[in-house]
Amino acid sequence: MALLIAVAALSASQGTAQETQEPATVTVTGNVVDDVTGEPIPGVIIVVRALDISFFTDTDGKFVIADVPRGSYSLEVIHRGYQRLEGDLAIDRPGEFFLGLTPFPDPNDWLITGIVGLVTDQVSGEPVPEVVVNVPAAGRAATTAADGRFVMRDLAPGRHEVAFSHLGYRHRSEMIAVESGHATNVHVALTVDAIELDPIEVTVDRRDRNLESAGFYQRQEDGFGHFVDRDDIDNWNPVDLTDALIRFPGVSIVPDARSPMNRHLRFRRGRADCAPPVYLDGVLLTGLEGFYLDDIVNPMSVAGVEMYRGVAGIPVQYSGRGTACGVVLIWLRRGG
Repeated sequence: MALLIAVAALSASQGTAQETQEPATVTVTGNVVDDVTGEPIPGVIIVVRALDISFFTDTDGKFVIADVPRGSYSLEVIHRGYQRLEGDLAIDRPGEFFLGLTPFPDPNDWLITGIVGLVTDQVSGEPVPEVVVNVPAAGRAATTAADGRFVMRDLAPGRHEVAFSHLGYRHRSEMIAVESGHATNVHVALTVDAIELDPIEVTVDRRDRNLESAGFYQRQEDGFGHFVDRDDIDNWNPVDLTDALIRFPGVSIVPDARSPMNRHLRFRRGRADCAPPVYLDGVLLTGLEGFYLDDIVNPMSVAGVEMYRGVAGIPVQYSGRGTACGVVLIWLRRGG
């Protein structure tokens, strides 16, 4: 869950009480510290969308927002080892303020333990919306959406009797097993006639809540782009995130000309390479001098990655100007 901040009380303004006119712009200094230890955190990404700026904290965990108009600004604070922080920063005078970041909890806390599925008409194969999916013993219920899909989170591990009911269809009840930290995927067919029903199709995988809410799994089923999930990351155990992404066709890693140990992610287009825009949990990373993906994202904190080479298949909310090369969407494992 995103943390909200509201920083309005800054240190006293410089100048005398007799001054009647304050300058139109001010400069403020932020400090980012570990919520647990109080130690400063270098290398934190600060994003101020309204000003179209983003930058890193320095070795002392400090950053400066210089010469900005007075007002309230939405702030996003991102670091590879901490939960993302979002909130409003009220800037009305020069001064200094502090932000605390919370370390990531056990990443398995954010896995879905439950059932996700699709309900279709056995004859037509079309999805059936508004099916009531009920687990009576757990006191839990869900309803299928327009695409026939449903998600039921936070079930206890074990076998559950799950009932599927819809006006006009035969009632159906099945025993479905749920494993801790895994999502049981089911495809259930309903029929209006008293005929033998097809057995339900069951697979088990790990589903991350952040990916589920972001639409990752639906886009993966649609078949556009390349996808990496947490199972891939765990199986490959890459040292850096780019070590995992280079496995895919058309992806290259280019050493920095001035610092060969640092690497840039590129997509190959014909004989040339291009740099795709990169989004981290839906935030476009822009204006970062010396930006290296491996410095920002720890692969073991990644829930999933989507890579779209070219414009085909790019989700509409991430398409538009500057996406001719493609887009990279990175989603982090988040506690909740």
